[in-house]
Amino acid sequence: MLQAFRDRVMGVLGWIIIGLIIITFALFGLGSYLQDQSRVYAAKVNDVEITPSELQMAYLNQRERMQQMLGDAFKPGLIEERQLKQQALESLISRQLILQAAQNGGLTISDQLLAARIHAIPAFQKEGKFDAELYRTLLARQGKTPAQFEQEMRLMLTTEQLTNGLSETVFVTDAELRRIFSLQQQKRSFSYLRIPADTFKAEIEPDEKAIEAYYSANAQRFTTPQRVRLSYLRLNADVLSKDIDVSDKAIADEYEQRKAALKTKEQRRASHILFPLDSDADEATVDKVRAQAEEVAKKIRGGADFAKLAKEYSGDPGSAAKGGDLGYFTAGTMVPEFDKAVFAMQKGEVSDPVRTQFGFHIIELTDIKKSEIPPLAKVRDQVIKEIKQQKIGDRYYEQLEQLSNTAFENPGDLQAAADALGLEVKTSDWITADSGPGIGQYPEVRAAAFSEDVLESGNNSEPVEVGQDDAIVVRVKDREPAHPTPLEDVKAQIVAQLKQEGAAEKARALGEKLLQELAAGKSLGTLAQEQKLKAEKVAAAGRDAPGQDRELLRTVFSLPRPAEEGATVDKGVALANGDYLLVRLSQVEDADPETMSDAQRTQLKRGLENMRRNLTLTALIEQLRSQAEVVIPKDTDAP
Repeated sequence: MLQAFRDRVMGVLGWIIIGLIIITFALFGLGSYLQDQSRVYAAKVNDVEITPSELQMAYLNQRERMQQMLGDAFKPGLIEERQLKQQALESLISRQLILQAAQNGGLTISDQLLAARIHAIPAFQKEGKFDAELYRTLLARQGKTPAQFEQEMRLMLTTEQLTNGLSETVFVTDAELRRIFSLQQQKRSFSYLRIPADTFKAEIEPDEKAIEAYYSANAQRFTTPQRVRLSYLRLNADVLSKDIDVSDKAIADEYEQRKAALKTKEQRRASHILFPLDSDADEATVDKVRAQAEEVAKKIRGGADFAKLAKEYSGDPGSAAKGGDLGYFTAGTMVPEFDKAVFAMQKGEVSDPVRTQFGFHIIELTDIKKSEIPPLAKVRDQVIKEIKQQKIGDRYYEQLEQLSNTAFENPGDLQAAADALGLEVKTSDWITADSGPGIGQYPEVRAAAFSEDVLESGNNSEPVEVGQDDAIVVRVKDREPAHPTPLEDVKAQIVAQLKQEGAAEKARALGEKLLQELAAGKSLGTLAQEQKLKAEKVAAAGRDAPGQDRELLRTVFSLPRPAEEGATVDKGVALANGDYLLVRLSQVEDADPETMSDAQRTQLKRGLENMRRNLTLTALIEQLRSQAEVVIPKDTDAP
């Protein structure tokens, strides 16, 4: 590609261009060009620059976390890429603000603490101990030196110092817990009358004038957007894996190299009975809960069934229903005190009460899976897959460069690139700038297809990477400009919309009239009889009462309490579907805080503390940002 460029430049036109460049440098100076390049950044926080590469890495990490979280439900086409990049940028800015605040506050990380935290990372350990060679190898695979990684860790730990210290200041009082519980578990009694919008639809027949007026007023809604069909080449694992053979020797060699990594960790299976206890509980409460746990442990040692007692006593709802079973887990998975107890027990043993931040646990060790190096026969398919993946990765970057060069050197067609790499030129379905099937699901592909260079100039796109070892080059094959959708094509849609709007308006008008009659002294029952509708009564419903309309419950729990015993509060509300509700609230009953169980108290307290931690951190970031100079260039690849 570069040689072709040189050949073209060294003609007469090339010398003219070079002359103009020399004159430009003479007039304006080379320094201005270098300065412009040096100022490229994604954002600047108090003169500290966040580079585009940092933004790209943060975006990719966020995308990967989303993919891991969603699993098979992850659909690349449904991701708002620009929004995800904006979130990644905001996260980097917030992190830099906190880091600067921590550094300005004199917070530092000692070399001893840094080393301890790095040595504790499982990925850098062999057989439970830090391995320096493994450490350097894994960092090298990520393109990092130990010095770079250690600096990143030091900065991360510095920010943790500030955020963790701030989190420790959060607390919730017992009075707050009692008040919130009483409101959260509050019950309300009410009656309501629903006026369905559908009953009025038959009365509404939009005429041609109304239909045309709606069509004209909403012309933008009835426009068929510009769309294109694309010719494209796709370089991915399916193509790259052809003709890849893996020899028995290669499999054996890879297995020998990966033995340590393939070694499984010891797993233990345990059941527990949790007796919840606040971490700041007073001594008398601690003694009371400990005594209860010891009594249950004594019953188990006397022959009582552990699973039955777990269902009866455990404050952990997730495991109690399963007889306390927690399944298999490795060392370091549970909180330290629980972990230490489990991995010191013998199979079948039942522990004394073990205290953790959650309370007291009685633990039964039910099974042990020892660590082992699986035989080659068991992991052969996995080893072959990884060897192939590595070879595919090597081929991918070689062929991606060839694809990029050939598509650039032959901008008017894809066949030359297809022939060079043995690919097939395919054709997409119709794609708009916002959506499309097949390759149209990828926002990156749509952005490339509707770019000026591809759409207007008719050139091939650059390779667009849409996944791991997966790139697509496109060019426009057919183009259909945006045009108004004919009225006849959307007439039925308009009629349906006008009937819905008209019916909702009639339901609302009738509802407001009945609300006035309700205020004048009529009952809901009487109004229902007159309108041939049905009034419903609901007694002592909670905020999430099963079987009740969510909008109805939100309305009921938004109403003020009746002023006195026997009084009511009335309200009318139009629902999203066009129906209208008349609601009469008759009674409000706060929950008794004395009925709050230990498990409910613990769960509610944790939820409130976490909420306050998040609010506190958000407030800190907002304050720091208001005092900082944050610059985001207009051309940053995020909105």
